[in-house]
Amino acid sequence: MYLARHLKLDEYRAIKKVEKSCVCYQQFRQEALLLKRLRHPGIPIVYDLEEEEYCSYLIEEFLEGDSLYDLMKRKGHLNQDTVIRYGIQICDLVYYLHSAEEFPILYLDLQPRNLLLCHEQIKLLDFDHAETMEKANESLNRYGTPGYCAPEQMKEGELGVYTDVYQIGAVLAYLLTGHGQGEALKKEPTGQLGAIIRKCLHMEGQKRYQSVIELKQELEEIQGKTTSLIIIFAGTHSGVGVTHLAIGLCAYLTGQGYPCLYEEWNRSNHVRCMAENLRKEADSYGIYSVFGLPVKPRYGKAVRLSPCAYPVVVRDYGRNWEEAAEAEEEFFLVAGGKWWEQRNGEEVISCLEKKSGHSGTTIIYNHVALGAVRKTAETYRCLRAPEFSDPFCQTQQTESFYSMLTENLLPQWKTDKAGTLWGTIKAIFGKKERVI
Repeated sequence: MYLARHLKLDEYRAIKKVEKSCVCYQQFRQEALLLKRLRHPGIPIVYDLEEEEYCSYLIEEFLEGDSLYDLMKRKGHLNQDTVIRYGIQICDLVYYLHSAEEFPILYLDLQPRNLLLCHEQIKLLDFDHAETMEKANESLNRYGTPGYCAPEQMKEGELGVYTDVYQIGAVLAYLLTGHGQGEALKKEPTGQLGAIIRKCLHMEGQKRYQSVIELKQELEEIQGKTTSLIIIFAGTHSGVGVTHLAIGLCAYLTGQGYPCLYEEWNRSNHVRCMAENLRKEADSYGIYSVFGLPVKPRYGKAVRLSPCAYPVVVRDYGRNWEEAAEAEEEFFLVAGGKWWEQRNGEEVISCLEKKSGHSGTTIIYNHVALGAVRKTAETYRCLRAPEFSDPFCQTQQTESFYSMLTENLLPQWKTDKAGTLWGTIKAIFGKKERVI
C-alpha cells in the first residue's frame, strides 16, 4: 500500500500494488471489480485500476483513522452506548452489501482490523473475500479470521446472510468486553445488548437473525438519544480564554472515552494557524487532527463537506456571545477574572438575564485575581477555571474542573473514578454553585 498525492487535484490517494505473478492476484482483481460497483459512504471509492506489464495498481480514496482493533488496544473496551452506535453503522454497511445487487454480497471476513473509525464513521476495508452468496457457496476455498468466522465457514456448511450476522455479533462482543470471541462469551454480556449478541452468535445459522436489518432495528430500540450533544462556548470580550477552555473540554471528554469534535464558529482562524504550524492537512470532512484531537475550522456557507456525527460537539463562538445566546444549546459564558474586566462582564450577564430560556447558562471566570470577582449573577451557576498552559494536556486540576463542569450535563458519566475526585474538586474550587 502506498500513500500518494494527486498532483492536479492536490488530494491524497491510497494505492494498492499487486504483482501479477502473486497467488492473490485474482482476489485482487475480484476486489477491484466489486468495489467499482459499490457506492456507499462507508466503502472506499475506487478511482482507477492501472496496469503495467508485471503489476496492477488499485487507486482508492485515502481514509485516515484507527481500525477498531487499534482503538481497542488503546482503550481496552468500549461502553455500551458506543458499542451500539458502532454496531448500527456496521449493520448499515453489511445490509447495503446484502441488498445492493440481485444476489446478496457476503463480506465473510468481518473483524476489527477491517473496520476503520474515521471521525466516528465506520468504514469497511479489504474486500478480498467478499463474494455473492451463490459464488461463495460454489467456491472450494473458505476464508475467515479465527475468533470471528462463523461455524459454517469452518465446517464447509451453507453460507448465507446469517454468516455475516454471526461476525457482527463477534465484533460487538469484542468491543464490549475487550476480549476475543471465546473469552468474551465467558463474560456473558448482560442486558438487552448481551441477548442480541448471543442470538447473533448462535451455532445454528437458522437461529440467528435472518436479516441484518432485523438486527439493526433491535440495536436501535435500545439505543439512547442519537443526536449530538452540542456545547457552546463564548466570551464576554476578546482575550478571556474561550478557545483555551473549549479545546480543554474536548481533550478531557476524549480522554474519558467520549469522542468530541471542536468546531470554530468565530473568525479567529486559530485552527488553520495550528494546522499550518504542525503541517497538518484537512481530510475530506474538512477536519484537522491536532495532537489527536479532531478540530474543524470555520468554513463559508458555500463549502459542502462530507457529514460526520460526533456524540459531543463543542462550538467556539469567541467573543460573539450574542449569537451564541440565540442557540438553544448548553451555554458556557467565559468572563474575565481581573478587577478591570468586571464592569464589562456584569453588563453582558445583565443582558443575558433579560433573555428567556438561558437560566441554565454557566458563567466561567477565567484568570481570576483573588478578591476581584465581587458580584456574581444569582440566575446562573458560576465557576472558576484553573490556570493551565496547554489545553491539549490534562492535569489533575483540569480533570477535576471539567468533571464538575459536565456532571449535570452527563449524569450517566458519573463513575467511581469521578467520586474519588470530589475531595480534590472541593479543595480547589470550593462550593460548586457559586464562586465569590
